[in-house]
Amino acid sequence: MSVSASRTASRIMKPRTMAEGEATIAGRPQDGRVTSALLTATLAELSENGYEKTTISAIATRARTSKQAVYRRHRDKSHLLAAAVEHALAVANPAPPQRGSVAEDLRRCLLNTLEALQETPLGGAIRALVPYRHLPALARVLDEAEENRRLIMRQIFIATPFETDMEARIDLLLGFIYFRMLIRSVSISEADIERAIYLTLGLVAPRDPQAGDGLPGL
Repeated sequence: MSVSASRTASRIMKPRTMAEGEATIAGRPQDGRVTSALLTATLAELSENGYEKTTISAIATRARTSKQAVYRRHRDKSHLLAAAVEHALAVANPAPPQRGSVAEDLRRCLLNTLEALQETPLGGAIRALVPYRHLPALARVLDEAEENRRLIMRQIFIATPFETDMEARIDLLLGFIYFRMLIRSVSISEADIERAIYLTLGLVAPRDPQAGDGLPGL
């Protein structure tokens, strides 16, 4: 037998290790409908039940599939949750700014963020993950989402009269949404967003406080 034939026979007869078996399973063609159902079910479970009470079994049941289908796609629960949030954030990403009006571009971007967090399970899901953002899979997704949103806002501010202190302005606007929605669980209106934008851009003249406001010296 030639050396080449001997090597081929050795590869054929060599038993697969567990890792090789897992790679074969992971490499099988996946049904896109099952994947989509799993991501949707995961986001809903996380939003409704929180991190600790969300289980692979409950997600699989909600998606009308098996736990095996989950593990063929994701290493563990944290990676599955990260994938679901990442997918939802990608769907919710705002369009690039039109660069016609800073205030209007900001309004469009922030209303997009507001709709995703307030009108879909994404808001509840992210709120549930805040205490667990130290987990590597979750930290990566949340950090990338934050950076992507900030990048869009930088594109709005850059080369405009509002470029000065751009990062602080972004902190103020995103912080307004995150604090009210994720910490206080208070709903935000379109008028709230517009007011925050105008205040941050300095487009609203200071007003004298009403009597009894308790703001002496302003």
